[in-house]
Amino acid sequence: MTPLPDFGTETLEAAVRALGSLRLGPVPSTVEDVANAFSCVPSAPATRSGVEMAFLDLLARRQGVALARLLGASTIRGVEVNALLRGETPLEVAQEAKDAMAAGFRTLKVKMGSHPEALDTRRLRAVREAVGPSVRLRVDANGAWTEAEARVRLAPLLALGLEYAEQPVPPGDISGLRRLRALLRVAADEALGTEEAAAALLDGAEGPAADVLVLKLPVLGGILPALRLAARARVLGVGTVVTSAMDGAVGRAAGAHLALTLGGGWAHGLATGLLLLEDPGAHPVVAGALQLRDEPGLGIAPEALGW
Repeated sequence: MTPLPDFGTETLEAAVRALGSLRLGPVPSTVEDVANAFSCVPSAPATRSGVEMAFLDLLARRQGVALARLLGASTIRGVEVNALLRGETPLEVAQEAKDAMAAGFRTLKVKMGSHPEALDTRRLRAVREAVGPSVRLRVDANGAWTEAEARVRLAPLLALGLEYAEQPVPPGDISGLRRLRALLRVAADEALGTEEAAAALLDGAEGPAADVLVLKLPVLGGILPALRLAARARVLGVGTVVTSAMDGAVGRAAGAHLALTLGGGWAHGLATGLLLLEDPGAHPVVAGALQLRDEPGLGIAPEALGW
C-alpha cells in the first residue's frame, strides 16, 4: 500500500521506520495469527495494511482458496463498483454519466465542493437528466463545507434522489455530520482517520453520526481492522463501502475481497484503476463490476506485476 499522508496514512519515512521495526516470527498459519502478528504497528496503517495483505494472500494460497473465501465469503463473483465522474461542466459530466451507464455502471459518484454552488447544482441536475431515475447517484465533498454551507449546497439536490453525501463537512465535525443525517444519508470517509474518530462516529450517546462508513485499507490498517469496524457498524445499522486510496491493482483486489466478504448491496469505490497511467495485474471492470477470479489468494500472479 502506498503511504499517502493526505489520505490519512503515515509518511513514507514513517513507513520505512515501521518496516524496520518489524520482528517476524513463524509464518502465520491462521487469520487470527495474522491479526496478532501485526497489531504492533497501529501508527503506520498503510504499512500494516500492506504487510497484513501479503500474509493473508500467502495464507489463502497455501490453503488453495480465494482470499474472500478464507475470510468467510461463500462465493466469488464480481463486485459492483461506482463510476467516478469528474467533468467540470454540466455538458462534460452528463456525457461521462451516459458513457458510464453504457458501460454497465449503475452507481455514479460526483465530486463536489471545488466549484461555485450554482455550477455544482447544474452539474448534478445534468447527470440526473442524462441517466434517469434508476441509476444511483452519490456525491462527495471531501469535507469542503461547513455544516451551514452543506445544508445550502445539498438542499437543491434532494429532489434528485441522492443515495448519500460523502464527507460533506470537515473530518473533525462529527456533530455536524450527525445533524445532517436529518437532511439525507451521509457517509464518513476522512472522518475515519483514527481509531478514536471511528469510536466517536459510532458510539456517541446520540447514536451513529453517519449512515455509511467508507473503508480505505491503508487508512484503517488493513482488511482485518476493517472487518472489525464493519462488524461494529452492522450492529448499529450503519452500512460500509470499500474504496481505494488510489491503490494499485493489489490494493484494489484486497478491497474487492473485503467488499465481497462484507456483502450489503452497496457499490464500492474500486474502479479507480481507470485513473492510472499503468495498472499491471488489475482485475478487469466489466458491466460495472470488478471481476474477481476464483483463484488462490488475491488472484493476481506475481508475474503479472513484473515481479
